[in-house]
Amino acid sequence: MSKLSDYSKFDHLDDVSDDETDEASAVAPVTAAISSSISTTTNPPATKGTTKKHPTEQNRYIFEFSGQKVYEWEQSLEEVTIYIDAPPNLPKNNAAHYIDVNILPNRLQVGLKGFDRYFIDEKTFDKVKVKESSWYLDDGVITIVLAKCFRGQTWEGVLCGHHDAAVQRDGKTSDQSNSGSGVVNESIDPHTKQEMQRTMMLERFQEENPGFDFRYATFNGEVPDPRTFMGGVGYNH
Repeated sequence: MSKLSDYSKFDHLDDVSDDETDEASAVAPVTAAISSSISTTTNPPATKGTTKKHPTEQNRYIFEFSGQKVYEWEQSLEEVTIYIDAPPNLPKNNAAHYIDVNILPNRLQVGLKGFDRYFIDEKTFDKVKVKESSWYLDDGVITIVLAKCFRGQTWEGVLCGHHDAAVQRDGKTSDQSNSGSGVVNESIDPHTKQEMQRTMMLERFQEENPGFDFRYATFNGEVPDPRTFMGGVGYNH
């Protein structure tokens, strides 16, 4: 199983040659690179990544590990969308055929076909509606759309593997345990979380009051939870 501590393997993904068109030859160099980069430590050290705001795309964030971008992501009331740069030298014809994405109820796996492991294989922040989720490859970017099981929930990261400190509020663990994901660890700072909640609260206000424009609305004080505010978010949209 791949871990976030192995994201250095992304450095080797461009070893695939443009002239290699069959699947076995296309993934062979990458397989060797991944095999050499997987840690053999039984208990690897805690992994720490950073989530920062995208400089140009509104409401989008970048997850980095050791200063290297792993993917970009954003969320709405309904979905979490992830953008991963595909290996640049995949065969040009039917490149998506070489990509392997498995969306499970509480896990995401991303890799290349023919490998014995994935380069992302982690639990998701919370449960996902598999049948309503999807992925596609376009213009060199793997886009993965995860449908939230709990509409309006603020995801504090895409994958649990990001986190390095348990969420504690007033001496108690986060309420994630009631949705099946167990103890979830913090990955974003409080200000970033507030920004995410503000975006979803405005989306909810717009949805519930279509005749008004909430694009420039502001909140006095702490932004409320878009899932539970005023009786909870609706599920009939």
